[in-house]
Amino acid sequence: MTSDDSKVKKSDKLRSFFGISKSKSEVAAKESTQSFNAQVSTQHPAISSSVISQVNNKHMASPSSVGQHRKDIFTKNVAKPVIKAQLPRLQERIETTDQLVYCNTLLLRDSCKRAVDGSASDSLEASLDKVELDWLARIERETMEQDRLRWLVTRMVEEFVKEPINDSTRVAEIVALGPILSKELYRKLLSTIIGEFDDSPLLDVDLLQGLVQLVQTASSGFLVSDDLIKTLSILRVRLEGTHQQSSEHSYHLTLAVSRILDVMAEHRVQDLGRVIEHEPLSAILSSLKGSSDPYLMYQACYAFQALQYVPDDETALQAVLRHSTGVVDGLVKITAAFKLDLASVLEGLNNLQESLGGTFEVASTAYGGVCSLMESGQGVLDGLKEGYGSGKKQPWYSALRAAYAFAQAGQLKDLSLLICEAPYCRDPLFQWGICQLLGDIAIDPIWDTTVRLQAVALLGGLYSDDADWGQDESVRTWMVTIFSQLAASPDQGVKASATALLQKLKPDRGAISNLAYPLRSRLPIPTSSPLLAEVQNVPYIEYDIHILRLQRLKEGYVSVYIPPMAKANLQARDDDLFPLMDKVQRFLKSDGQVMLVLGDSGSGKSTFNTHLESELWRSYKRGGCIPLSINLAAIDRPDQDMIEKQLRFYNFSDGQIQEIREHRELALICDGYDESQQSVNLHRTNMLNQSGQWNTKMIIGCRTQYLGQDYRCRFIPQGAGHYDRQRLDLFQEAVIAPFSKEQIESYVQQYVPLESRTWRPQDYMDKLATIPNLMDLVKNPFLLTLALEALPAVIEDKPDLSTVKISRVQLYDVFVEHWLNVNKRRLENNTLTTEESDILDQLLEVGFVIMGVDYSMRLASAIYDKQGGNPVVKYVHLRDKNTWRVEFFGTEPEARLLRESSPLIRSGSLFRFVHKSVLEYFLSRAVFDPTSQDKDDTFCTPDKAASVALQSFDVDGPLFKLNLLKEPSIIRFLSERAQQHHVFRDHLWAVVGLSKTDATAATAAANAITILVQAGVHFNCADLRGIRIPGADLSDGQFDSVKFQGADLTGVNFSRTWLRNVDVTNAQMDNARFGELPYLEEKSGVFACAYSPDGRMLAVALGDKTVGIYNTSTWSKIRELEGHRKAVYSVAFAPDSRQIISGGGDMTVRVWDSGSGESLLVAEGHTAEVKAVTFLPGGKQIASSGDDQTVRVWDSRTGESLFVLKAHSGAVVTLAHSPDGKQLVSGSADETIRLWNTTTGEPGAVWKSLHGPVRSLAYSSDGQRVVSGHEKGEVQVLSAVSGDVLLTLEGHSWAVTGVALSSNGQYIATSSEDRTVRLWDASTGAIISTLTGHLFDIYDVAFSPNGHQIASGSEDNLVRLWEVDPSASNVAPPSFGSVCRITYSPDGRSILSGNSSGAVQEWDPVMGEAKPILQKCPGGFPSMAFSPDDCQFASGGRDGYIRLWDRHTGASASDVLRADDGAFRGRDKSILDMTYSPCGRWIISIALNKAVRLWDVQQGKQEQVIERPATDMDDNVRCVTFSPTGLQFAMGYLDGTVCLFDLGKRRCIKFTRTGEDPVRVLTYAPNGQELAVGTSTAICFWDFHSEEEEEREEWPCIELIKDGLPAHCLVYSPCGQWVVSSTGNVRLWYHGKESWTCVAVVRGFFYSVASVAWNPVSPLEFVTGCLGDGSVSVWRILYNGGDDGGPNKEVKSVSVSIKMVWGSGVGRLCTSGLTLEGAIGLAPIYRKLLAQRGSR
Repeated sequence: MTSDDSKVKKSDKLRSFFGISKSKSEVAAKESTQSFNAQVSTQHPAISSSVISQVNNKHMASPSSVGQHRKDIFTKNVAKPVIKAQLPRLQERIETTDQLVYCNTLLLRDSCKRAVDGSASDSLEASLDKVELDWLARIERETMEQDRLRWLVTRMVEEFVKEPINDSTRVAEIVALGPILSKELYRKLLSTIIGEFDDSPLLDVDLLQGLVQLVQTASSGFLVSDDLIKTLSILRVRLEGTHQQSSEHSYHLTLAVSRILDVMAEHRVQDLGRVIEHEPLSAILSSLKGSSDPYLMYQACYAFQALQYVPDDETALQAVLRHSTGVVDGLVKITAAFKLDLASVLEGLNNLQESLGGTFEVASTAYGGVCSLMESGQGVLDGLKEGYGSGKKQPWYSALRAAYAFAQAGQLKDLSLLICEAPYCRDPLFQWGICQLLGDIAIDPIWDTTVRLQAVALLGGLYSDDADWGQDESVRTWMVTIFSQLAASPDQGVKASATALLQKLKPDRGAISNLAYPLRSRLPIPTSSPLLAEVQNVPYIEYDIHILRLQRLKEGYVSVYIPPMAKANLQARDDDLFPLMDKVQRFLKSDGQVMLVLGDSGSGKSTFNTHLESELWRSYKRGGCIPLSINLAAIDRPDQDMIEKQLRFYNFSDGQIQEIREHRELALICDGYDESQQSVNLHRTNMLNQSGQWNTKMIIGCRTQYLGQDYRCRFIPQGAGHYDRQRLDLFQEAVIAPFSKEQIESYVQQYVPLESRTWRPQDYMDKLATIPNLMDLVKNPFLLTLALEALPAVIEDKPDLSTVKISRVQLYDVFVEHWLNVNKRRLENNTLTTEESDILDQLLEVGFVIMGVDYSMRLASAIYDKQGGNPVVKYVHLRDKNTWRVEFFGTEPEARLLRESSPLIRSGSLFRFVHKSVLEYFLSRAVFDPTSQDKDDTFCTPDKAASVALQSFDVDGPLFKLNLLKEPSIIRFLSERAQQHHVFRDHLWAVVGLSKTDATAATAAANAITILVQAGVHFNCADLRGIRIPGADLSDGQFDSVKFQGADLTGVNFSRTWLRNVDVTNAQMDNARFGELPYLEEKSGVFACAYSPDGRMLAVALGDKTVGIYNTSTWSKIRELEGHRKAVYSVAFAPDSRQIISGGGDMTVRVWDSGSGESLLVAEGHTAEVKAVTFLPGGKQIASSGDDQTVRVWDSRTGESLFVLKAHSGAVVTLAHSPDGKQLVSGSADETIRLWNTTTGEPGAVWKSLHGPVRSLAYSSDGQRVVSGHEKGEVQVLSAVSGDVLLTLEGHSWAVTGVALSSNGQYIATSSEDRTVRLWDASTGAIISTLTGHLFDIYDVAFSPNGHQIASGSEDNLVRLWEVDPSASNVAPPSFGSVCRITYSPDGRSILSGNSSGAVQEWDPVMGEAKPILQKCPGGFPSMAFSPDDCQFASGGRDGYIRLWDRHTGASASDVLRADDGAFRGRDKSILDMTYSPCGRWIISIALNKAVRLWDVQQGKQEQVIERPATDMDDNVRCVTFSPTGLQFAMGYLDGTVCLFDLGKRRCIKFTRTGEDPVRVLTYAPNGQELAVGTSTAICFWDFHSEEEEEREEWPCIELIKDGLPAHCLVYSPCGQWVVSSTGNVRLWYHGKESWTCVAVVRGFFYSVASVAWNPVSPLEFVTGCLGDGSVSVWRILYNGGDDGGPNKEVKSVSVSIKMVWGSGVGRLCTSGLTLEGAIGLAPIYRKLLAQRGSR
């Protein structure tokens, strides 16, 4: 049989399958071939004759009727078809999805062109019409509109993805977005649709076509092989299950398989499994050959051919075909810059002939190898064995792929020619495909109507005018079917054209198939666009964010901004600073959630927050983190929905708010936590960062003064669960530091030029530097602003600026007056209404400033009275005209004029003072207004003041009605007023006295006494019996010898208060606080301490072989465990607190019953002392370690040894376990930390110590950190996972013996051999407190379970208990160092003190006010002396030099006195002691190298080195003193010798010994006839009147009562009748007729008194200076019984007492002599504390 006959047979079989007539004669075919040759040669000379020959040889020539083809059809190529619609105006609502697609398509094309060319190219302009270009030009300038259009697309995808099931309308709407999606959105949508289709139990044809359409429209690089393989697999499974049941479903599935395979061929999918996918799919397609559905048959043929072009993992030699819609898209992209050449395509198709019978490949490369067409074709029926089932590729498929490529590229002219000229164009399968393609074009509204009509016309021409196309009845039937479907098109033109064709052709009714499926190349975009409508119910948020950004940037302008510095927390060193902005920016990039920014009032918190918000807005990017500033005080109930309330204030809609909640991150900048008077954790109450809630980073500002103990709990974020702990790791903190001098200068440079001023910046700086203390005051930025405004008025008519004193409250006074005067002048110059002018005249007559101040005072009082101090007042006239607000914000002219002239700011209906501190200032002025007081500001007694108290104070005013203790800034303003105005102090005294008889004055009295204490008023010797001051803050107050009998002291804070000899008999003391706890005294050293987990007990391990157990509620010892044979070194409780474990020097581990004290078991096995023990969680195992270098794990019930862990090479002195008990960590003298598995005993990681032997370990409660203490004094915080060093804490000078973490993980406590306990911030490593009190090495430290207490055990036999107060350091108040010398000036009008730090201070002996004379002496400052003429003082340095200074100015008075070292060269020359001669000419000094030198001050040189008489005694001189005449001086030696040196003779004239005790101090009697000598145990007197005195072996002496310390000073009174001595206490001695008698003792000094001086004018007063705390106190001797004695009065029996006049630096709790009898409600623990401190 010839090949032609074969072709006819093949065609006939196909026709018979469709049930129509057989082919026409072969003659027509030959004629058609000849016609084709002529046409191709004429129109396409580029096609070689060989190609034509090949076509002829194959008998597949194109129809003879091509030359008759209509030339008015597809006459030109057009642009790639895109969805078009009406372009919207800017910000106009997008009504339909096709409108949205059109807009984004234009934006995408524009952006692509700009990315390639850098600007809009000419080719782009050529491809777009004028409307499109104009629209792009407008929108190019509107980035927010571009963002809105893109956002709508994003939101539609997100909404679609959210829904588990989407209807066909939503599917059609969403897949239309495919070509314009970003990769992320595309892949999210594709995954959703694949999943939704796979999950659908029934076949959803629309969802299926949507999936295929989405895959076909994928942009380059968006698809991966897995997407296509998964999709194909799902389709195969569906097809396999439905092809024998539903022809319709099989058709749609086969069509989908065809399209997916096209795309897979384009993407060169290599890993399609032959067994899993390829062969099963081939079998399914082959099985479709028996279908009676011709449409299904055609799709099966097409799909089978497409499958041949998808390589699999077993056919590596097959070429990869790139031809699918992906290729089409590639061709479209290429044709934007290049033209796909028809001739090349035809040539490539003809080259397919070479590969018949095998694999072949024809490549037509259009751009860089991107596009490659590989075409083939094959038969359908069983009779066509070589085709359908053989797996061979057939050319008709390739030709169809080329046709689709031309159509998608808009190359319709080329498509038309290809239809006529392609090889195999007579193949019925090719014709079938072309008919479907033309039908798709005609039905698709994406094409221009003209194009669609031309597609109908071309299809009709092929039907009626082309003989070849008319030969195959199956194709003709398919064409008629297409016409009939087009006749039902909604497009009237297409419908009319198709209808006309049907009428013209008049086909048989039977020629129209009843099985036709609708023509639809893509899902039609629904006209209603419901998904878009749903999305647009949420208005575009970025536009509103943009508006907010512009608004906030405008409002956030700061004219002067100095970047603030900050420290890590309140306890960090003031010199350890960092830029605050840097830390905040790092926080915003971290995983942290809350950052607390603290600072004093006026420190610049709000300014920083404003600047921070502006910076964040400037760097804002679309979709990024949104800065949201919230003034907490301006929001009602910020503890609930504060973000939503703020967004509503900015006019965001509900939908937008929900959008932000669900999809955006916020940088919350919360200002004024204190102003909003919050006490709750806003992060927790607003459910921030919880699932489904706001995603935030919170920066929250708060004034330092507002916070109390454990303030961090108000800010630390909570864990995700309801019962989770607070997450310290998500919290950060910073404290704004005061301005430095450089920052002040920079501020002045920026601020001064803002207005026209007569002063230059340097003028301001000069004044700030000259006025005393002003530079320190203006380190506060707000006060600096006030000072710059106030300075010109303050210094007016004051030539000597060094005498000007300016306080904080004075700056506010001047600022307010200046503000009101400026506004007064403004009103005077403005044009006012007649009514306003009359009101202004009245105000001016009374005093405009006075009325303005009065207005603000009344407003401030109302704000506190009516709204609890919330500084923001909201006033809406129609709503509030009948409320208290109308008085201040109403429309009356007077209120309006005063309001507009007052220091207020307005934002809409919200009013507030310009700063919170201004509100507080006016409230303080409402308490006391200095301008309304009597000009006579003289002091009056409390009794006199009481008579005017009720007249001076408004009992309905803030002093009586408000608890001002909650407002520390107001207290500070008022305390400054009290310092400046005696009248105010008198009135406050009167209020305190009034409370004795008037219970309603209790609140006022508590306020008043607190103000007085903070003003530095001393209450020493005051009669305060019966006063009522509940809740008063008396901390750091002085109440020496005060009578508090019967007083109401409920809740009073006595922290660091001086309460010596105070009587609180019958006083009410419920909830009184003292800031400390009593110590526990043992009989031996305390090596370890541990709290029980339930907090009820404290166990201590003792050196006397016992374990002591204390009840923590009473602090009484309830049990003593005996059994160890040597010292107990470690102790721990079981998790249930029922058992105690101990380890000791007897090498045993013992378990005890904590309730009964019974010994439960003894575990033996260690071969050396046991140094550490611990109970593992669960209580079934215990661990121990010791000097035998092992760690052992035991069964706590049987004592059985479970593991012996050996790896350390040194003593293992410390253990800790993880919270879950799975890991044990050990520290050793071998300088390693080792981890162990407690279940298996297997060793884990080994961490090498960088700081020597490991002395102590602790595990954090969250299991994330291990804390280690080291031999060299360092503490390290390590990662429990990696061992990385997170923090290194430095501060201890010796070994760190104990470490403990608080249960909340916030704090670390450490103990050391340096005798201190330190409290650290666990997150920053900053030191919080240094706790001193132990006298010897401290061995251990422990936190109470609630974290409120710390226990420490020491070699001094004490367990000290410390209250944890992170908000205030437990260290003594700062001092100038130890006082080494103190004296009165000769006229008694001042006191001079010299401190070891090198500072010299001058004190007012009456009020105790101090001013510095010299800040620091060079060369160190071990000793000093004052000249008797009050003109000079000398300092002795560690360098051996003596420096002389002017006593009044602190300037250097002469050259340095340098010693001629001689034999002493190279040895220690530090000056230990020195003194002036009474005439002031001489100085005698003692050096550490034993040298005693006499200096001539006038000559400025060394006069003589004093040698000791030749003896066999020690030559170590300790002290020296001049006689009153100055003719001799005495020297005391450590061997007890005393020598008298005669200046005239220049030699020692007398010496004697007081005994074996070292001489500590010497002093002459005023008459010079007696020398008092102080030793370690006695005071001895040398009477020079007696000639026998030189020969006496025993001196008259007074034996000292030992206070634990040697005598430091011994001083005669000017009259000679009194001597004051100091050891640990101060004793007053009186000289009767025959002997010296101790008549009074002052106890309560924490450190030894190093220096005492008598007042030369008031002989019954003396001053003391202390070592250690640097305190200075003045004391007065009072005769008891009314006898005032007198300096010269003969007194037989003396009864005196010593009262404190004032003290400075005495900020420690002193209760020596305090009478507690009958005190009511005082907690037992404080009774014990006070008893230990000397109360009775």
